[in-house]
Amino acid sequence: MKLAVTDANIFIDLIKLQMLGFLFGIKMEIHTSREVVDQLNRDQAERLNDFIHAGELQVYHLTQDEMESIESMESPRSLEITDKTIVFISLKLQAMVLSGDAPLRRFCESKSLEVKGIIWLFDVFLELRLISHGEAALKMKELMSFNPRLPTAECLRRLERWEDKRT
Repeated sequence: MKLAVTDANIFIDLIKLQMLGFLFGIKMEIHTSREVVDQLNRDQAERLNDFIHAGELQVYHLTQDEMESIESMESPRSLEITDKTIVFISLKLQAMVLSGDAPLRRFCESKSLEVKGIIWLFDVFLELRLISHGEAALKMKELMSFNPRLPTAECLRRLERWEDKRT
């Protein structure tokens, strides 16, 4: 089974869209770090708890030695320690990274890690028939209304394609 390590922004977007459950239906083993969970507000963290308790979300608790390795990791200044935990775990597990954070994505790519974001997740949800094209279009519009960091042109291409398939 393919492994993925998920950043906070993916969880936050999926929770806001009421689509978090779909992440655990994509036939991947999903991991994150304790530091990512700690970045979430209480409501967001509580929503993850059901998936943690069900064994669908693996939360990696880093050792002191691992944290020291992470802290000494050469990386751009724009990366927070939480971002570095994602990279560390992904390298250790040989897993892909799920993130929409541009600096983190670039750093992961420099480490030859596969990186995917929320738009890719929408494509997977559609491929697995977890959502319809109409639902995908509605949720993408909603996502674009609160997440200004999305690649607008790519989102609009998807919207056009999905709306064509609705009719």
